[in-house]
Amino acid sequence: MKKFILIWDLPTRLFHWCLVVAVFYSWLSIEVLENMQHHFYSGYVVLTLLLFRLVWGFVGSQHSRFKSFIYSPSVLLSYSKTLGFKSGSKVGSKSRSKSAKRYLGHNPLGGVSVIIMIGALLAQSILGLFSSDDYFFGPLSGLISAETIALTSELHLLNSNAVFAVIGLHVLAIIYYKIIKSEPLTSAMLSGNKEIHEGNTLPESRIASRLLALAVIILCAILVYYLATAFLHLVPISTESYY
Repeated sequence: MKKFILIWDLPTRLFHWCLVVAVFYSWLSIEVLENMQHHFYSGYVVLTLLLFRLVWGFVGSQHSRFKSFIYSPSVLLSYSKTLGFKSGSKVGSKSRSKSAKRYLGHNPLGGVSVIIMIGALLAQSILGLFSSDDYFFGPLSGLISAETIALTSELHLLNSNAVFAVIGLHVLAIIYYKIIKSEPLTSAMLSGNKEIHEGNTLPESRIASRLLALAVIILCAILVYYLATAFLHLVPISTESYY
């Protein structure tokens, strides 16, 4: 009989899927709808979620904490050699015990992808605060020179390609783990549950406080609201007509 245990707490799951929606709308608002105001709004949501995740990486439940999925280079290298083998698979008469090791939370490569994803999106959000398309200016653009605004705007555009690349690799990894390693990562992030295999140790029965998560997200939203409004009086005014 299969046994399952809650791995991903509700705040982590909500963060994940809200981030998916917010990032998608950030792309949609600028590339399809051509609505820069909505692009800013979605960017504020993305930044709020990322700040929440940074805090939650230290105070959240066991598998949501950074220390649970940041591994040493040697562990990362060892795990990378096991790709292509299912957990518990056997080659000949010898069990591939090393390749069979299964992580309840993020595996070493998954942990790296999480850090890269957060870093790329955080850079994109922060650059957006200082960027401009000559019609609309980021809420912090008034704090830097025109030359720096041009630089951050260029970096914001270039970094969007890195974000798309990271998202693409993330999707391919999900498909790979589903087909090759028979690990349904998406369903686990929906339900929060993962199947316990023999040899897995149960995590501590520590349930993250939803009130704490609510307090953290509110504080992050307040900070982003402050950044979005406190320096608007310094923002340059476009001399070109949007129409």
